[in-house]
Amino acid sequence: MDVLTAVLRRYLCVCLCLLLALGVVCSDGLVAGAESLAPTMHQVEAAFLFNFAKFVTWPDDAFRRSEDSLIIGVLGEDPVGVILEETVRDKTIMGKKLAVKRFMRVQDAVKSHILFLSSSEESHLPQILKGLERATVLTVSDMEQFAERGGMIAFTVEDQKVRFNVNVDAVERAGLKMGSQLLKLARIVTDKSRTGN
Repeated sequence: MDVLTAVLRRYLCVCLCLLLALGVVCSDGLVAGAESLAPTMHQVEAAFLFNFAKFVTWPDDAFRRSEDSLIIGVLGEDPVGVILEETVRDKTIMGKKLAVKRFMRVQDAVKSHILFLSSSEESHLPQILKGLERATVLTVSDMEQFAERGGMIAFTVEDQKVRFNVNVDAVERAGLKMGSQLLKLARIVTDKSRTGN
């Protein structure tokens, strides 16, 4: 009887451990599934890039032909490209199709309307901004202090939310106009805020 009781207890203990382990695996899966519903930083950035196009006006000559696409470019390493392509697929803004292009050289990137500068290009930022001086390109990046350093829109993270700063002087110099709805959501930066240049 004692042997049988010991065997039964051992069996029940093993079953209980297996059930607990199974419960942990399942609950981890549920938690992981819930977390995957929250958008990633790159998904949020891709959505912002698409929406920026709705609130910016380019000069007429930025589109050589009326059927030209609105090009969102990525310069350098491409953390948002595939997500960005999915975000803009089959969408139009101002009657223009959106296209995503990748560039390795700033000379080619002047063909874009919105340009996301990857943080991989941070060491070349002054030369890149110099190369874009006469271009009607909206520059966007998540580099540290991007707007203060002469970029136009800088992504920042505050309280675990993606926000953005806008350098209104840089936007104006490029001949672009930004809608008031967009500016209301931004932290405004001017050339007077710039440091280190």
